[in-house]
Amino acid sequence: MKQHYAFAALATLSLGVALPALAASPSTPTPGAPGTRDLSIGLFPALRPLALIRAEHWLEHDGYKVQWHEFLAGIPPEAAAMAAGSLDFGEADTSGIEQVASHSPGVMWYVGNGAMNYVALIAAKDSPVKSVADLKGRKVGGVAPNTAPTAVLQMAMQKASLTLKDIQGYNTTGPTEPAALARGAFDAVITYAPYSAEMLTNGTGRLITTASQVYGQAWPGGGIIVRPAFAKAHPDVVVALMGYVQRAENLLRDHPQDAYKALAEGTRTSLANVEYCYTHKLVQLPASVVPDEKAMIAQATILKKFGVIKTADVAGFIKDLVHPEFAARAVGK
Repeated sequence: MKQHYAFAALATLSLGVALPALAASPSTPTPGAPGTRDLSIGLFPALRPLALIRAEHWLEHDGYKVQWHEFLAGIPPEAAAMAAGSLDFGEADTSGIEQVASHSPGVMWYVGNGAMNYVALIAAKDSPVKSVADLKGRKVGGVAPNTAPTAVLQMAMQKASLTLKDIQGYNTTGPTEPAALARGAFDAVITYAPYSAEMLTNGTGRLITTASQVYGQAWPGGGIIVRPAFAKAHPDVVVALMGYVQRAENLLRDHPQDAYKALAEGTRTSLANVEYCYTHKLVQLPASVVPDEKAMIAQATILKKFGVIKTADVAGFIKDLVHPEFAARAVGK
């Protein structure tokens, strides 16, 4: 099994540019080759199904030759690699997928749900911030206008009659936020699992709210994407992969401790952090791996309201992006 790590800066990437580490990937199958066993898969090392599938080596055990690529900068460089034909599958934050897809339609299809909730607002242990209303005038990390986590923050702040103009926002990334909060750089951060759990388990942070609590229902927090050309050439492989995604969800439901141990190893975080995320519902399992177009339209409508996506027809945009037929076949629907 080969792994590649993409560390390219988010701001320097565009969907028209392939990442050097991936551009010449020999694993990318020739379009039209039937039943390929060679796969190129990208992911952010997070608590989602593909990370568990990689940790358990299920694909490799079943004869697939997989090149795994980690994208620590998230969906933009992952989508860039997919646009260049270097990735077959990927996994990322659902709202981030919607954001990138709205600017670059046709680059990817959303084929499966991976996780719900995922985003949380954490206050420093000794911070005076006890509620969203207390954010006024405070330093808040993880704030980047027109991004998905910040849209969650904006939803929460709107209920407290606040806007981003009422806080001191700082653009930070998840891996840096636990240490920043611990040293007092911020009063609070809008962040995501497993970094939220790290702040809570080490005692440096307090949970203020989560995306699902703010939204009033389960917030789509992660999903599986595929390169459209690959899906058209190898629909059987897409269905098969969604079967593995279902297997991962089943392991999390039926044998959670086994799944938590594998995820801790696969995402290089502690077992305590993984267990905390699931038992305290910072990460929630989706009701089904089959994408729910209505749920995604509702989420995209919120994202449009806060400027994360720009599209005149939200329903039409989601219809083009979401392809539930592969997961439906995988689970027998």
